Amino acid sequence: MAGSKKGGRGKAVGERPKVASPNPQPWKLRFSARILSEDLGELGHAAYEHARKAIQKKLPIDPHQYGDGLRPPLGGIHKLKSSHVRVAYHIEESEHEVWILMIADRNVIWDRHEDEILGRLDGMLESQRHRRAADSGSDRGPTKGR
Repeated sequence: MAGSKKGGRGKAVGERPKVASPNPQPWKLRFSARILSEDLGELGHAAYEHARKAIQKKLPIDPHQYGDGLRPPLGGIHKLKSSHVRVAYHIEESEHEVWILMIADRNVIWDRHEDEILGRLDGMLESQRHRRAADSGSDRGPTKGR
């Protein structure tokens, strides 16, 4: 069969099988601070709540199973569908975290917000670097002469 034919549930036939997460612990969700300050106003409270419930129900279990990966330039980012809303998220394997980058209407998220999604990912990667640096500094213990 050709890889472009659709199978059940809208998945392409011949896609790689979804593999269960090797870590049985739930994935930690980390939301971009701009979701509440910017996305909620554009989206509306009811749509935001619907998306939030889908996020909390599905992504802690297995973010690979419930979302689809995006093509470059948004490679490394996944999307979760929830009614007319799309959730852009990044899976940070090393930390066992899912970073929720943006929640927006499906008609505008990919066309109008591509650069902003990438900017939010960069910001969260920078925050992670700072957290790691702070964590590694606290593991050094006391220094001589203090």
